[in-house]
Amino acid sequence: MEASRAEGRGGYLDFSRLTPGEYFGMGCALVLFGSLWLPWFTTSEDNPNSVLAGASGGDGANAWQVFSSLDWLLVLACTAPFVLSWIIARGHRLTWKPGEVTMIVGIVAFVLILCNGIILGRPGDSVDIGLGIGYFVALVASAGLLVAGYLRQAIYGDPKKPPGVI
Repeated sequence: MEASRAEGRGGYLDFSRLTPGEYFGMGCALVLFGSLWLPWFTTSEDNPNSVLAGASGGDGANAWQVFSSLDWLLVLACTAPFVLSWIIARGHRLTWKPGEVTMIVGIVAFVLILCNGIILGRPGDSVDIGLGIGYFVALVASAGLLVAGYLRQAIYGDPKKPPGVI
């Protein structure tokens, strides 16, 4: 009985329900995940006191080398668009608008990255630590998560009608 109902809906997963917002979110999540292996912070070539996570002399350090918990929080943030896509493809009912959680996760990831490099300063007890390409890629990818969540919940969501309107 259960299998026949699943066939009527289009199978276990119906990827035709996914919008460009979900695909964009999954792409941004993969970019954010990949940025964790790019150099987030660089050391100075000229200053011998510029040392971070064993890197010195102009070398860079990635997020896995520098952070102890932020990197894992960002990995968890990368799962949000995939969970949303799973929920949409399965056709589950939600108590919130699809995309809101992805948007909130994108905002939190963006603020955490911004704080751990610009607002609260560079990590470590060293001098002349610069920002590497991985930092900026992660910042843009987390902003992309925010945009993907917004696209899903605002543009591709069902508009609510005011009371009394048919």
